[in-house]
Amino acid sequence: MSEPLTSNLAAIGAGAVHLWVKSSTPDVDLMATISEVRPDGNETFVQNGWLRASERALAKTSNNIFKQEPTLLEPIPLFIKNTPMPAGKFVPVTIPLYFEGHAYRAGSRVRLTIAAPNGTQPIWSFLHTMPEGETANVSVEFSPTKQASLILPDVPGVSVPTEEPPCPSLRNEPCRSYEEFANNGS
Repeated sequence: MSEPLTSNLAAIGAGAVHLWVKSSTPDVDLMATISEVRPDGNETFVQNGWLRASERALAKTSNNIFKQEPTLLEPIPLFIKNTPMPAGKFVPVTIPLYFEGHAYRAGSRVRLTIAAPNGTQPIWSFLHTMPEGETANVSVEFSPTKQASLILPDVPGVSVPTEEPPCPSLRNEPCRSYEEFANNGS
């Protein structure tokens, strides 16, 4: 989780999570969830992004499914190259975030949660591709040699009201009381 923001942030557009991931299986589905933890003790869902780790290869030119140049803020997976996760080795993985339109207020913190995608959305889930009974042990590393980052859009000149909206009142951004999560590490 971030330190408290020192100024308002109008985040309108795409984003990305850059991580170093290791998996005990050749493939794993990853979901990044971004939320705002407000000083009033509430946490507001902002956006998700998903990626199948074997499809982590990123476009380097506009020769991709969107026909646009990829950037750090808007990475574009190729979705055609299947590269298994190497056994026992951390590799860079970028999870694109879908477009968001959210006003983060000064004093709030940004929370990033990395998890398996099944079970957190009420309507859909991923087709489970692992053999029955098999589980994956997944580790995320961040260190001076394996930097991780969350990149959010920042639109300058947008006035963000200082008053926090009531919980819940934002369209498609449910909120709840914040509960601290203890990372048990690997």
